[in-house]
Amino acid sequence: MLQGQLVRLRAFESGDLETNHLFVNDEETALLMYKGMPFPTSLNDEQQWLSQQSSYTRGEYQFAVENMDGDLVGRCGIVRLDWKNRVAELGMMIGRPYRGRGYGKEALSLVCDFCFQQLGCHRLKVSVLDFNEAAIACYTACGFVREGVLREEVFRNGTFHDVILMGRISPCS
Repeated sequence: MLQGQLVRLRAFESGDLETNHLFVNDEETALLMYKGMPFPTSLNDEQQWLSQQSSYTRGEYQFAVENMDGDLVGRCGIVRLDWKNRVAELGMMIGRPYRGRGYGKEALSLVCDFCFQQLGCHRLKVSVLDFNEAAIACYTACGFVREGVLREEVFRNGTFHDVILMGRISPCS
């Protein structure tokens, strides 16, 4: 378990299923988080995803993010890990109504420290939709810099949007 002032990062438990299912099926969350089709997730699909989040996983290492009251507020972690090149791609989701309280920034900071100090990662990367200003601000506050753009990569609400590519190099480099 990783702990900060506002959040703890822990393994997912079976009791997290319903809250996590509500988070990922929130329309606003889906439009901000998914680059593909923002299609609803069934409870069964979410159970299957949750069952794959263990210490025995092969490449995706997602932590449950809970506040100090013990409420599940989201998830944050590694969505892809390239061991050879020591590069991790990160992802994060803070569910409504928990956004704007600093939980995401602290969770991301804890995951970055974990990647650099425990896994020996050299580089971290994220991709974010251009209209997700809160995520861009969070990544920037955690030391990520804009490295590129995939122009008009995602179609949302009748308009094509850019995907912003951001990265962070290990402070030990």
